[in-house]
Amino acid sequence: MVSEPGYETVGSKDLTCEDWMVNTRTDADLSAAVQNALQTLLPQIRAEIREEFRTSSGPSDAGGNPPSITIHTWLERFNKQKPHSFEKATAPVDAENWISHMEKIFDVMGCEDAFKTRLAVYKFEGNALAWWKAYKQAK
Repeated sequence: MVSEPGYETVGSKDLTCEDWMVNTRTDADLSAAVQNALQTLLPQIRAEIREEFRTSSGPSDAGGNPPSITIHTWLERFNKQKPHSFEKATAPVDAENWISHMEKIFDVMGCEDAFKTRLAVYKFEGNALAWWKAYKQAK
């Protein structure tokens, strides 16, 4: 007797691969294994999701790139840090202290380099702002 493809003839019976395999799991065993896997993986998945939102990058878009953060978002975050304004420095240490203050804020916010200058200049007033405008115009 010739068997059809995918079948094996044993005695007078045609058996499939599934017939040959020994069923060692019951539905209850399978259900318990799935439940165990879920209980093991869910805390890790939850932690990863929390971390994703904690770092404010949020879920990725379909292209795999994180959503871009606009200057408006950075400005809102920046202002919440209550950055000091800068008008003039009577001594070099005054300028150094203000720059250190800005760098500290940028570090804690995780601010992208592309926005740091714009945010710092936002806090310029008086002489510092006049200098910046002249600098930009001369460029």
